[in-house]
Amino acid sequence: MPCALGSDGVRVTMESALTARDRVGVQDFVLLENFTSEAAFIENLRRRFRENLIYTYIGPVLVSVNPYRDLQIYSRQHMERYRGVSFYEVPPHLFAVADTVYRALRTERRDQAVMISGESGAGKTEATKRLLQFYAETCPAPERGGAVRDRLLQSNPVLEAFGNAKTL
Repeated sequence: MPCALGSDGVRVTMESALTARDRVGVQDFVLLENFTSEAAFIENLRRRFRENLIYTYIGPVLVSVNPYRDLQIYSRQHMERYRGVSFYEVPPHLFAVADTVYRALRTERRDQAVMISGESGAGKTEATKRLLQFYAETCPAPERGGAVRDRLLQSNPVLEAFGNAKTL
């Protein structure tokens, strides 16, 4: 039987790897068996959320469910895990989107954008802060890079003020 390497470095059979994947739902809704069913879509989100997997793709789009608590998934170690790898090589994460956008900016030499949308309390401001954190920590900085990084991170309170004003 074909084998795969588990996240802990232990070899597992493909069958058990598939079972583990199915236990936490589908990472990309494009692969959802009943892709036209709203109930199947919500159930997939629910299953993943129960396992603290708050990110799921729909092709190149990232769907996020606000956990309303810190999941410890935004560390420097996480940033490095998502830096420079193919979008689908790693589990869905905001950092995968951030890295893909940055690499497209560098290779295509064209402006890029990330659209963050959602209801009040969905975590839009937090997602924006995490994107800025990723760029500030992982992107190469020229001589004045430290100053640019500091300004970028200091813009967070302004972003929060806009978000809070709109919410109120």
